[in-house]
Amino acid sequence: MGKGFYLTHEAKSWEQGLPVGNGRQGAVLLGGVQQEQIVLNEESLWYGGKRERAVEAGKEKLEKVRELLEKGEASKAQTLCSRWFVGNPRYTNPYHPAAEAVLTFEPFGKVKEYFRGIDLEKGEAGVKICFDNCKTVREIFSSVKYQATALRMETDKEQGMSFSLGLNRRPFEENAEAEDREISLNGHSGDGVCYDIRCRVGKTDGRVCIEGGYLLVENASYVEIFFCVRTDYEGEKSLGACGRLLQEAAKAGFEEIKKAHIEEYGKLYNSMKLEIEGEEELEKTPADELLKRCEEPKVQGYLTWLMFSYARYLLISSSYGCALPANLQGIWNGSFTPPWESGYTININLQMNYWMADKAGLGVCYEPFFNLIEKMLPNGRKTAKKVYACRGFVAHHNTNLWGDTDITGLWLPAFLWPMGGAWMANQLYHHSEFEENKKEIRERVLPVMKECILFFYDYLYRKSDKMWISGPTVSPENTYRLLDGQEASVAMGVAMDHQIIRELAENYLEGCRKYSTGLPEYETEKMAQEILEHLPPTKIGKSGRILEWQEEYEEVEKGHRHISHLYGLHPGREISEDTPALFEAAKRTLEYRLEHGGGHTGWSKAWIMCFYARLKDKKKFDEQMRQFLANSVDENLWDIHPPFQIDGNFGMAEAVLEALASRRGDVVELLRIIPEGMETGMVTGLCLEGRLKVDFAWKCGKLTKISLSSGKTQTIELRYCGIRRSVTLLENSRLELEGVENYE
Repeated sequence: MGKGFYLTHEAKSWEQGLPVGNGRQGAVLLGGVQQEQIVLNEESLWYGGKRERAVEAGKEKLEKVRELLEKGEASKAQTLCSRWFVGNPRYTNPYHPAAEAVLTFEPFGKVKEYFRGIDLEKGEAGVKICFDNCKTVREIFSSVKYQATALRMETDKEQGMSFSLGLNRRPFEENAEAEDREISLNGHSGDGVCYDIRCRVGKTDGRVCIEGGYLLVENASYVEIFFCVRTDYEGEKSLGACGRLLQEAAKAGFEEIKKAHIEEYGKLYNSMKLEIEGEEELEKTPADELLKRCEEPKVQGYLTWLMFSYARYLLISSSYGCALPANLQGIWNGSFTPPWESGYTININLQMNYWMADKAGLGVCYEPFFNLIEKMLPNGRKTAKKVYACRGFVAHHNTNLWGDTDITGLWLPAFLWPMGGAWMANQLYHHSEFEENKKEIRERVLPVMKECILFFYDYLYRKSDKMWISGPTVSPENTYRLLDGQEASVAMGVAMDHQIIRELAENYLEGCRKYSTGLPEYETEKMAQEILEHLPPTKIGKSGRILEWQEEYEEVEKGHRHISHLYGLHPGREISEDTPALFEAAKRTLEYRLEHGGGHTGWSKAWIMCFYARLKDKKKFDEQMRQFLANSVDENLWDIHPPFQIDGNFGMAEAVLEALASRRGDVVELLRIIPEGMETGMVTGLCLEGRLKVDFAWKCGKLTKISLSSGKTQTIELRYCGIRRSVTLLENSRLELEGVENYE
């Protein structure tokens, strides 16, 4: 096996299995000895169709709630919000597994050695089992080119292996078929997508037949098996291609498909690399043993490197060459009732999935994110008009494959939050800053931002003092207490809202200036400017902490997992060393949350690491990384919320990138923090805003090499280890900096 990780026992559940994927299709291999289970997934196989869920509220109800909140009658306001500002039906439907493939083997013998793991360089998973009389090997990966998941098994057992293979999706089975060397399940997922799930035996030297809907393979020394799942989410043609794709994969054969897979996957995976000293020493240690030793500095550094590399593998596997972005679990789900519907939670979780993409050389994986927000846009216009009587586009804290934008759920601390679309729009703009593709910005980014500006111009509440504030809204997903004992989540003037809206307006104005669309945007630009002039600033309270709400309310849960009022520190850019008072207040805010038990979920811990990377606090960064590895990572290196939730995997990778390199304006800073156990290492292909790529190496904490590549002519200020250098780069040039190591 190449660089990756392995375990010495089979998985107890699908959440501890080994994931593979091609963006559209995923599979999880559990690695059972006598019975192998493979969970199959397809990105668009959700239950149920599109729903019109918006409940009409309008200006009159909006003003009534605002009036109560301004009077301090928060409980009454919240009661009305729970009746008026809701969706009906309340919830969107879940993402479903496609099927479970179960392979039941005739006994092999007594197990002597067992290995299952993932090869990150080849993009595949595998199992090797040594019995007392033979050995077996299984390899599995998902191919983009052939749109199939390929499994190859071989054994040196004298009689070969014999097994049955069945597909099931209990309790949602509809139609099953079996003929020749193929079995399938097909049907309609409620009133949602139609699906076709197929499994076909390819090349083998064994006997193949079908009995009772099972594929039977007898006395085979090797066998190739292919899986394909399609739906009609992208049209009938896509659904109808399943059988053809499967036959093409079987005809091509495992080795040909594997060769094409390694080549395509490798181009993405090798586009950016992080390497550290001492990788070889620990790569032979099982992953679960490494996690138990994560407090050892060398092991912590190795696990940080391994988790970073794994995050890139997971993003390629769940968000490349497909229609939909990675959801709460990427594309891997083995439950028909998954936590939080395994959907798209857009009050941080979906966004966190993509924070690391551009810097990690995986900007191409953003396309499904674009697709989703474009699907949300027409729905969000309807929601804005019906719920708030406003123009423009709005989305709340959850969405799904249909681009739902309505209020979702029964829990007020989360659902009444009209900022999801605006956060996504800001993230698209930040993504566009890397490649600066004018056509994409003009045609796909600025139009979304324009719709958001229109909404907030109508929605913001004009106070008598000329201040414009958001509300009714929540600070995800927190609750405050008034002096008279009232507890509520619904409020007016939440810090996170204003930080997001301010960034939106600034980004929109900058985008219009830099990438003029040639269209008459004057009125919308004027609205954005007015919004900036009237939004209240981020405030600091008497305790020296950033205020989460407009007033210095008491927090009911002082160690809350969301630290929403630090959006301006990360992923936003409002709070930095250029704003020293806010910068210091952000430190105090974090300290307070952590003192009271904050950061107790995997994704929250990852976000906190991002904060400390921006604050350049190595001690706290390392401490949080150590706690993340000790408490928030399962044996297969998936983040556990708990339960399994993939955003922590992607969020920690962003934290590592922020520690190693960042750009703010024309300032590029390297080695802001050297994570524990990574004192000697090298980075190649790290991307920064402004079409800039950076390669650099360091030894014993000192930079030894810097190489810069630029897609345009630009001058930057390079900062590293206390040194500041002005560097001019020419278009499509590469510059090696000499004498980097000669500093004290």
